[in-house]
Amino acid sequence: MTPPTVRAPDGVSRTTLLHSLLSKISFFNKLKNVFSSRNSIVKMKTGRDVRGLIRLLSHDDPDIQYEAAEALGNIGDATAVEPLISALKNGEISGVRWKAAEALAMIGPPSVDPLIDALQHPDGDVRWKAAIALGEIRDPRAVDPLIRCLSDKDRFVIGRAALALGMIGKPAVEPLIRALQEGDGNLRWGAAIALGKAKDPDAVVPLIHALADKYENVRAEAVSSLAAIGKPAIAPLIRFLKYADGTARVELMNALGELQANEAIEPLIQLLEKGDEVERRAVAGTLDAILTPSVELLMKRLWNGEGRETRREGTGDIQTGNDNGSGGRDDNR
Repeated sequence: MTPPTVRAPDGVSRTTLLHSLLSKISFFNKLKNVFSSRNSIVKMKTGRDVRGLIRLLSHDDPDIQYEAAEALGNIGDATAVEPLISALKNGEISGVRWKAAEALAMIGPPSVDPLIDALQHPDGDVRWKAAIALGEIRDPRAVDPLIRCLSDKDRFVIGRAALALGMIGKPAVEPLIRALQEGDGNLRWGAAIALGKAKDPDAVVPLIHALADKYENVRAEAVSSLAAIGKPAIAPLIRFLKYADGTARVELMNALGELQANEAIEPLIQLLEKGDEVERRAVAGTLDAILTPSVELLMKRLWNGEGRETRREGTGDIQTGNDNGSGGRDDNR
């Protein structure tokens, strides 16, 4: 029996139809290969087949590269460090580079030295991903290299290096304080950011001194970092408020306003009598920042009937304003 002749639809050449069919076959074959590769990754991960997963880091499908990197991180074998570093430095897809950095962080200390080397990569995307991975590992060896990154030309790298130093925590605080005191303007700015991420009370006094820095961005970050440290910063700020003057005193007030420090209300009111016009405006702004949230909370509570008391009609019993769903209404109207 002669097979039926395949006819192309009107207006479509047989060549075009053939190309269309071949492209569909190619697509389905690719899809089949992807599913096959993903099944292989699951098996490799279960069997801890590190070599097989490393080979998949060079697969032509970025999704396969991504999943292979993730599996290598979960296994945590140091053999994968060098191939993952290569994927971080040379990968064409940002998501794959990020997953490689994440896997390196999961592997831990064996990744530290190669990641430190990656901090000098010409691509800022690689540098900041390496910085975050080092922060995740929390190894003190990364402190000085990350501090050098605080002078990076890429502001995004600076921000991520500061975050990484904050993640490392206590081992980074003393070197960051030195950078805040002795570095150039860019380094002082980055150090002020990082100390806010670390939130260590030992940084309070150095940050207060930084409120007198000649650069506005350093002063602004010092204010933000003192606010991030929180309550341990309040008493020293109030103490310095008595002796500071000019720009430093205004920045001290800004920090107290950020902290909404009720303890500062009385010293600030005293400054209203002594300060010049600029300082009085700063005092007023700080008092507003401190008092407004408290007043808003009080108004909200009063609006909701919280804390009010009413008497039941015909009795001496006292009930709260929102008892039995009264919504704060006074029954003795």
